[in-house]
Amino acid sequence: MKERQTKVWRRSWAALAATVLAATACGGGEPAEEPVYEENVPPPISSETVILATTSIFGDIARNVAGDRARVDVMMPVGTDPHDFVPSADLVNSIYRANLVVSGGFALEERMTDVLDIAKQEGVNLFEIGEAALADYEHMEAAGEDAHDHEGEDHDEAGEGDHDHEGEAGEDAHDHEGEDHDEAGEGSHDHEEEAGEDSHDHEEEAGGDSHDDHDHGTDPHFWMDPILVAEAALALGEKLTPFDGSEEWMAGARDYADQMTALDMEIREILAAVPPERRKLITGHDSFGYFAQRYGFEALNTIIPSTHTLAEPGSAHLAELVELITEHDIPAVFVDIIDIDSPDLGESLAAEAGAGVRVVELHTGSLGAPGSGAETLISMLRTNAQRIAEALG
Repeated sequence: MKERQTKVWRRSWAALAATVLAATACGGGEPAEEPVYEENVPPPISSETVILATTSIFGDIARNVAGDRARVDVMMPVGTDPHDFVPSADLVNSIYRANLVVSGGFALEERMTDVLDIAKQEGVNLFEIGEAALADYEHMEAAGEDAHDHEGEDHDEAGEGDHDHEGEAGEDAHDHEGEDHDEAGEGSHDHEEEAGEDSHDHEEEAGGDSHDDHDHGTDPHFWMDPILVAEAALALGEKLTPFDGSEEWMAGARDYADQMTALDMEIREILAAVPPERRKLITGHDSFGYFAQRYGFEALNTIIPSTHTLAEPGSAHLAELVELITEHDIPAVFVDIIDIDSPDLGESLAAEAGAGVRVVELHTGSLGAPGSGAETLISMLRTNAQRIAEALG
C-alpha cells in the first residue's frame, strides 16, 4: 500500500491544484489554496484501513458495510449538494491517502469530476458505487417480458407490484430472477430519455445547462431505491474483501442489504396510503426515477430539467409544469432541501398553479442534520416516504 501511495504522490500536484481552482472559479466560491509539499516527502499514510466517501450517503453505506474494520471519512458535510461541491486542497490530498475512495460515478460530483478522474488515472483505488449498483440494472427484467409492458401489474398494494421480488428481509439481494428493474420504463443507460420522460431530454431543455463535458445521461440517484442500495452494499463488500481476505466485509454487506430489503417492505406499506391516480411526482430535479419505478409512481416532470441541480429552468418549462399540475390535479410538488434554488422555485410554481398546492421538502443528495429524521440513509428514505404519503394520500 505504501509503495502505491508513494508512486501516486509523484504526479503533478500543480495539475490537480489547477483543476480545483478552475472548478472553484466556475462555482463562484473561494479559490482553494494550492497544496505545498516538501520535496520527496509523500503525504502521511495511515496504518489503518481508510475509506473516503464523497457524500454523507455513501459514507453511511460504507460504515454499515465496514463496521469497525475500517475508518470511514466523508468529504462533503451533511447538507451539501454533491453536484455543486468543490474540494479544498486538503480534501484533494485526502483522496491520495485513502485505501479506497467511494464516489457516485455518472458525474454525480460534478465540480470534482476532473479531480477524481486524475486520481483514478494516477492509481488511486476509486470505487464508483453508483455504477456498481446499476451494473446489472437493465438485465434485471422478467425473463421474456417486454420491459415497457406494464399492463396488469399491481403497483397499488404494499409489498406488491412489479418489483415484489425482495419481499423477505433475509433474501439475498443478488437474487433478481423475475424482477423488472427497467428504469422508469427505459434501460438504465438510455441516454436519449431519462426515467422514461421525454420532457427531460437534455437536447431540448429550455434554459437548461448542458454540461456536456461529462456523462449526465444516466440518473446517478440509485440510493432512492433501497434494493439498489442493497446491490451497492454487496458490491462494496466484494471490493473490500481482498484488502485482508476477511469474510466479515461480506457479512456486513449482507446484513445491510437485508436491512434495505426490510426497508423496501416498510416503504411499500407507508405508500399504500397513496391511491393509484395520485401517484404522480413533480420534483426539484430528476432524482426520483428509481423510486418511481420501484413503487409504481409516475415521475411527470421536474422543476430543474436535469439529473443535476446546476441546470436552470426556462419560463416555458415552468409554464409547462403549471399546466401539468392543473391537468393532473396534483396536490403537492417536492423540492430538494439542500438545493438553494429548488424551494424558492417550488413556492413560485405552487403559487402560480393555484391555492391548495403544497411544497414539500425531501432529502435527496445528503443525509440530514440531527433531529431531521434523515440522519441515516434508512431514516432518510423512510422520512421521504412518509412525507410523500402524507402529501399525496
